[in-house]
Amino acid sequence: MINEIAERFKNYPDFFVTTFSQITVGDMEGLRKGFKKTSAVYMVVKNSMFKRAVEKSGKSTDLLDEINSYIAGSCGILFSKDDPAMIARSLVKYTKEHANMKIQGGFINGERISSDMIKLLATLPSRNALLAAVVSGMNAPISGFVSLLSNLLRNLIGVIDAINKKRGDNLPNEAI
Repeated sequence: MINEIAERFKNYPDFFVTTFSQITVGDMEGLRKGFKKTSAVYMVVKNSMFKRAVEKSGKSTDLLDEINSYIAGSCGILFSKDDPAMIARSLVKYTKEHANMKIQGGFINGERISSDMIKLLATLPSRNALLAAVVSGMNAPISGFVSLLSNLLRNLIGVIDAINKKRGDNLPNEAI
């Protein structure tokens, strides 16, 4: 079990630490099933196993000291390779539905984040939504420029058509 947890620390760049009490097995299975749709994995671990797995994974001793501040009571780790905002959103939603589970903190790309930061992260749009907003913002000036050119061309055609009509009215009948 320690080897499995240590491998997850090596292979998953992000993880969140939770503590819980009086959560039923069914509720815990519901949490795990919810994350099976993603690459996230939730594991319940003993605190001593958690510490040994961190040591075995080769993570820095600073990380171990920071993790020690998170673990008290029954502990769970949510490992993830997916968009941290999406995972945080799901975890925060679950903790709102189950008051006996608390988010203690986490690490995203090796940087420690507090439970408050995780809750803030959960309010952000997904990575795909943010990328779509950026692309849309880049596309707006181009679309505006195309519309401007189109309107100028339409106005030019209208002016030429008006000149032709005016010239056509002044021409003798034979010329038409």
